[in-house]
Amino acid sequence: MIDGLLRRIAEFHRSRPVVPEFPMVAPVLDALDDARCPATIESRTLPVVQHLDAVEPSADATINAVLDELLRLAPVLPWRQTVGYLDVLSRDYLDNYGYVQLLGPNAIVEHPDVRVGIGLWGPNLHYPAHQHEAEELYHVLVGEPSFRDGDGERRATRPGDAVHFVPWQVHSQDFGATPTVLLYCWTGAVEPDAVLVDVG
Repeated sequence: MIDGLLRRIAEFHRSRPVVPEFPMVAPVLDALDDARCPATIESRTLPVVQHLDAVEPSADATINAVLDELLRLAPVLPWRQTVGYLDVLSRDYLDNYGYVQLLGPNAIVEHPDVRVGIGLWGPNLHYPAHQHEAEELYHVLVGEPSFRDGDGERRATRPGDAVHFVPWQVHSQDFGATPTVLLYCWTGAVEPDAVLVDVG
């Protein structure tokens, strides 16, 4: 069911000029190429899915290919939230955030060493500082989020930009006036979820 989406994500990664800069992309592409999808998926929706109605096409054809598949499949995908966030973050945040884990532990396609997924956030949210043991690479598909690392250095982004974090690097995000869609991949210790450093 999600074979087309995984192919589009692999094509997107291969199209990026930054790929040679990040060795972690190689095992991600191997995992995407080898993925065997289940015939059926148990869907689970979340309130955040409403924001997909406001997603605008990109000028980048490879981004649009991923978005087209995501929008087509969104109603039947298993949307989720990080369990450790549920009793900590505000109701407003939780109603405007969610992600689909396509590859990884307890994902649609099981993989022990790689996580690949797509996250969705509504407008004007602050994702508090968090960290995880895995190495992470984000690609912005929709929106203009800003990323801040643990030293306070801020980076503004736009669709097509890549943002990389090494293991345990603290980072936070601020989302703009329109919905944000981020493609993420993790390698290394991908089993443990992210943990919040603060909720300020």
